[in-house]
Amino acid sequence: MTITALVPARKQDDTYLKQCIESLSWCDSIVVLWMGGEKPLFLQNKKIAIIEKAWEGTPFIRVQKAINWAIKNVESDWFLRVDSDEIVTPELANEVQKIIQQNDTFDAYGIPRKQFFWGDFLKGGDWAFDRLVRLFKKGKAHYSEKNSVHEQFAVNGKTGYIKNTLLHYSHPTLAVAVEKFNTYTSLEIKNIHTSVVNAYVHMFFLPPYIFLRWLLWHHGYRDGMRGIVAASMRAWYEFLLWSKYIESKKLA
Repeated sequence: MTITALVPARKQDDTYLKQCIESLSWCDSIVVLWMGGEKPLFLQNKKIAIIEKAWEGTPFIRVQKAINWAIKNVESDWFLRVDSDEIVTPELANEVQKIIQQNDTFDAYGIPRKQFFWGDFLKGGDWAFDRLVRLFKKGKAHYSEKNSVHEQFAVNGKTGYIKNTLLHYSHPTLAVAVEKFNTYTSLEIKNIHTSVVNAYVHMFFLPPYIFLRWLLWHHGYRDGMRGIVAASMRAWYEFLLWSKYIESKKLA
């Protein structure tokens, strides 16, 4: 059984790309789906195939299209999708290798991620329960190419779950988090279709609910002040999302 790593990347997001690629050295092949900008020299490796096409749409939709293209055109029994700011631990690599060697009844696997926020990995909070499908057999998963943000695989078959985690260096500083949240919310409002009244309800009631859910139900209090800040920013994300949506409707 062969496994190919699929890594969407671009120049703006290459801070952790070298570490990401190095953590995938055990794969049979690595396909970097290049989204733009000057390519770093370390990608000039015989094991790395670089695919660069003019995929259209928002950055997230372009990634979905690129992954779907690779699923159809790259020969491999299994695929492991990894973002350029994610690193595969040795423990995760060993677990994935055992899975593809056993060739069991599952067609795809959700993988948990440790989220790096404001200088350290979070122990609790909503993100600690993140289980995205990232490992899958060829022809058994694809993207719909419709979600402007928060893309999800559609799996044709059974889905299992992996124990070990991806290291996700998603929000190393608060400035990065604010920039990402602002970008994501501006894109996400395009997928919302509801009344302004309902949007106001969401804007006022969802943020405090998310804050409390993060800290209490999902044990974000384990991270101390970092957990409080993370919960506050996740609640702010929701407030920002719905306030932008209301603004867009008023300006329409």
